[in-house]
Amino acid sequence: MIGNRSAQQRGVTLIELMVGVAIGLFLVTVMGSIFLGSKGSLRSQGHVARLQENARFSVSAISADLRMAGFLGCRGNGTASPVNNVLATPTALLYNFGQGIWVSHHTGSVWSPALPSGAGGLPSSVVPNSNGDVLTIRRSVGAGMALTAEMGSATADLTVTAGSPINKGDWLMVSDCTGAAVFQATNNTPGASGSIQHATGGSLTPGNTSASLAKTGTPAHSGIFLQDALVHRVATVTYYLAPSTRSGKTHLRSLWSHTVPSYDGSVQPQELVTGVERMLVRLGLDSSPATAGDGAVDAYTTADQVTDWSRVVTAQVELLLASTDDLVTSVAQPYVFDGASSTPADRRLRSVVSVTASVRNSLR
Repeated sequence: MIGNRSAQQRGVTLIELMVGVAIGLFLVTVMGSIFLGSKGSLRSQGHVARLQENARFSVSAISADLRMAGFLGCRGNGTASPVNNVLATPTALLYNFGQGIWVSHHTGSVWSPALPSGAGGLPSSVVPNSNGDVLTIRRSVGAGMALTAEMGSATADLTVTAGSPINKGDWLMVSDCTGAAVFQATNNTPGASGSIQHATGGSLTPGNTSASLAKTGTPAHSGIFLQDALVHRVATVTYYLAPSTRSGKTHLRSLWSHTVPSYDGSVQPQELVTGVERMLVRLGLDSSPATAGDGAVDAYTTADQVTDWSRVVTAQVELLLASTDDLVTSVAQPYVFDGASSTPADRRLRSVVSVTASVRNSLR
C-alpha cells in the first residue's frame, strides 16, 4: 500500500512551472500597468485641480479689485464736480484717487506709459517682468462710516461714531452724491475718538497740502459734507508678474500684488500665485468725451494707446497659467493667448483665463 501511494505522488514538470511563471508575470505586468496608469491619472488630475484653483484665485482677486476701482460712493464719475484730492502729489501713482485704474504695457522695448518710481511711485521691491502688464487699481477698503454731524466748515473735523478702525495716517475719502475729497487722517486717535482731523504739516507720508475738504465746483455754502456723507479708507493695489521666491520655484514667474497702505498689517508685496507666465490688460474705452459720453465701450486697446484715462470704462485681464512641474502632459500642449497660438517646448499643463469688469462709477 505504501508503495502505491508513493507512486501516485509526483512534482510539476518544467513546462508546467514555466506556464505558471508566465501567468504570474502576466498578472504582475497587468497589475503594474493598472497601478502606474492610476498613479499617472491621479497625478495629472492633481495638476489640473491645482491649475484650476490658481486660475480661480487669480481671477477672483483681480476682479474683486477691478469692480471697486474708482469707487466714489454715490457721487459717480458723471458729476461735474471733480475729486478734491488734498494728498501731496495727488497725480502720483499711489495717490491719484481721481483716476480709478492705471496700466502700463511693455511694447517689447519700453514700458508705456512709463513706470513711475520714487516718491509716490512703485517701490524698489516691485520689479515687474516684461511678459505681464502692470495693473494699478485705486479703491475703497471696507465699509463706509456715516458722519454723525455735518461739518461746521470745510476745514472742520469729520465726526463719525467712536470706535471705528481708522488710525492716524490712514488714507481716507469722504463723499456724498455731489462731491468727494481724499485726505490723510492726522490726529493720534481718529477712530477711537470718532473725530477725524486732516491738518497740513507733520511727518506723515504723503501728508495733506490743504486742510480744506470743500467740494470743488460748488457754492461755498454747499461745499461742506453733511450727515448723508460717508467716510471710507482707500488704498492703491498694483498687480504685476515677477520671479517666484518660493523654494524650488525661483525659475518660474508669479502673480504678485502690492497694496498701500496695508491696513491688515500683511507684508508687502505678496506673491499670490506661482506659475503665471503672462498677463495682458485690455482697456475698454468710451470714444465720446468723458463729460458727455454714454459710458458704453466703443473699442478695446492696450495701455500704450490710451491718451485719456477718463474714458476707460472697463478692463479685461487675460492670464496664462502653467503647472509648476514639467513633464505633466505626454506631449507639448498648444495654447492661444492674445489671439495667437503657441506650442511650448516643455510639457507643462497650461490654462488661459480672462475676466472683464467695469470700472466702478464709470458706466452711466
